[in-house]
Amino acid sequence: MKARIAIYLVIIIGIIITYQVNRSEIKQLDKFQHSFHIVEGRLGELFYQLQAIQYGMSQLSVSNTALMDDKKLSFTLTRDDICQVSKLPSSDQMYEFETNFLLVSDKAGCEKNTILNNKIKETIKIVPMMTFLAGRADDVISLYFVSMDKFVISSPKYNALVLKPDEFESKLFTRPYMKKTLSVDVKKLGNQVFVTGPYADLSLNKDVITFSIAIFMDKRFYGVLNMDILWSDLVSDIDSDFYISNTAALPPLGNLASETLSFDGQMTDLRLVMPNAMVDKLKYLIKNSFVDITFYFVAIVLAGWVLYTLKLRLVSQTLAKESHHDPLTGLLNRRGFMAELAGIGRHQFYSFMIIDLDNFKHVNDTYGHPVGDEVLIRVTTAIRHMVREKDMFFRLGGEEFGLLIAYNKDNKQIDIFERICEAVANLPHYSEDIEFHVTMSGGAITTSSVDQIKSIKSIIKQADELLYTAKVAGKNRVIYGDFNSRNPIER
Repeated sequence: MKARIAIYLVIIIGIIITYQVNRSEIKQLDKFQHSFHIVEGRLGELFYQLQAIQYGMSQLSVSNTALMDDKKLSFTLTRDDICQVSKLPSSDQMYEFETNFLLVSDKAGCEKNTILNNKIKETIKIVPMMTFLAGRADDVISLYFVSMDKFVISSPKYNALVLKPDEFESKLFTRPYMKKTLSVDVKKLGNQVFVTGPYADLSLNKDVITFSIAIFMDKRFYGVLNMDILWSDLVSDIDSDFYISNTAALPPLGNLASETLSFDGQMTDLRLVMPNAMVDKLKYLIKNSFVDITFYFVAIVLAGWVLYTLKLRLVSQTLAKESHHDPLTGLLNRRGFMAELAGIGRHQFYSFMIIDLDNFKHVNDTYGHPVGDEVLIRVTTAIRHMVREKDMFFRLGGEEFGLLIAYNKDNKQIDIFERICEAVANLPHYSEDIEFHVTMSGGAITTSSVDQIKSIKSIIKQADELLYTAKVAGKNRVIYGDFNSRNPIER
């Protein structure tokens, strides 16, 4: 029984775990797909912003256009011979961010009428578009234009303070985003956005990701516009179970990788990756199904407790029944009779009879104990059919029985007991082809006191004495007596 229950539990738990594993995998894949769309959507926003600025700048013409008035600009030459150019605030300025930029070049940029100075004054017209985006986009930490004429325009302005023109060739133009953009033929650049990173930023010392796009004016390649955002901002909205890989190569075995992230047909080297080793699957199972697993665990424990309690109750009931009943005849035994007797109701009379089968040892010795058991069963069955359900018929032991009836009409018990005695004598029994009969002797005591009947020991003693009298008198008879009189009652 215990082994069967254990097998059932193992099967149930196995089914639940299998179901939860499958459900967890589906949930995890849904999260993965959701995170993929979030990142791709965010990339699309950034791509669109750069392409919008590129388009706006491409509409500006530098030829046949007056240069920016020197009076509106501030040219500062530092001790390191670095030229810093900024825009002076004016009364027609609408927003503060319009002046939040800094242009950096070598000292020739600050010398009037030099080629570099003129190039700066003709190109600086693109600045409003840059400062607008840098001032409005919360997650853009830097927007900077790297001119092929070796000057840089940065918004906000503090990002340009670390630049040194003499390092343009050795550092700035060798940065990953510049190398990636400049590695493509100018004719093929178009509106393509290049994604580089994450890598450590020069000034913030934090990982950033750079979005780069070529800038054309009058169909001529002017330089590269770059937009930096923190890597942590890009991945902040995806589920913590996943990460973004910045290589076009597939991740190590055991990990699940998305297709490369893209926008409007423009592919990147970024992939969304879900670690999918056995340990990771277990982590996902606990994370995605903790409530369900807890519920099932509690349900199984409660079900086990209920089943165990029911089993104990059934076992207890079975043991109680077995302890109160005779296993051969199914009658109450002495213990069962005493338990039933405690709840007996009030009546005018009570009669108790002890029944003993006559010469029963001879039956066992002659026909064998199996036949003797069959005789006991047939006799008790016949008597049970003659008494009422509320009458207490029980086996005292061996071939001795007890019968207690309660009634409200005097001498009614004599008729009942006599019919029982006659029925037992007339009941045929068989051993192979031999028919035989057994008789019974009985001693019956009558009382009108419920207290006397509940204190049954004295009743049983007097009934037993009357039974002995019946045996001596020749058997196959019932001798009657009143509890308050020691003398037998005449029939």
